Amino acid sequence: MRVGEVARETGVSVRSIRYYEQAGLLHATRRTNGYREFDAAVVDRVRAIRSLVETGFTLEEVISLSSCLAAAPGCAGCCNQTVALYRDKLAKVNEQVRTLAQLAERIEQRIALLEPC
Repeated sequence: MRVGEVARETGVSVRSIRYYEQAGLLHATRRTNGYREFDAAVVDRVRAIRSLVETGFTLEEVISLSSCLAAAPGCAGCCNQTVALYRDKLAKVNEQVRTLAQLAERIEQRIALLEPC
């Protein structure tokens, strides 16, 4: 598959696919005409990467899981690594939620002070 075909199949931009390749998450062979050629398995890999990114993972975090992207479900080492990363991400999200709740409370207090004006 060429990069444009992968983009159409996954709904991910050509630019993102090239970025993932540059980061070492995807591998393509070069044809004699210079075009990148991906095998069909790249579609599932791009979707897995996209899912992690949409869940809030950074590219560095995705890279740390790159060996698990192709692993069979139930792979103990990958599951443990993935669960640990998800737990860490959840802790960060919960901290952000607490921070935002405090901010919302301060804004509500300011509104209450300003409303009689």
